[in-house]
Amino acid sequence: MEKDIIEKPIFIMKRKKGIMIVLYYIFAILWDLATAFVCIIFMTLDNIIPNIIGFIFLAFIPYIFFCMFDIKEVICYEDYFIVKRSFITNKYYYKDFRDKYNMVKTILLNSLALGCKKIKMGIFINLNMFKKNDIDKFIEFLKYKNITKYSLF
Repeated sequence: MEKDIIEKPIFIMKRKKGIMIVLYYIFAILWDLATAFVCIIFMTLDNIIPNIIGFIFLAFIPYIFFCMFDIKEVICYEDYFIVKRSFITNKYYYKDFRDKYNMVKTILLNSLALGCKKIKMGIFINLNMFKKNDIDKFIEFLKYKNITKYSLF
């Protein structure tokens, strides 16, 4: 019987701690509550189109917070990396990503977006939640795996 070989992580990127992260969470929760309030107002209107739009946005608010925002840790291995969130842990293989990544800046997210080849949704890693040198090491690791930054010029 062959023993399972436990792989050692090449790089571990942990979320930083501090008062700014707590304030960031409070702002994100307030933003999501305001969005939910607007969605509920849309759902109470007499027209069906705003009702549907409000319901869809309201349904995606937990996804946006828990899957795109709340990343606790990223652990990189040779063939894949693991993203640990509050309630779920996902394993992503480098071969499943496009060869380009984007930097996305919105009100809540300053993130690195990795696009998947098969599905349109990608993985968003919030850059505000991690230390700058950890992000730089992660980007270098992506370059090592032939995933480079998308640029129009």
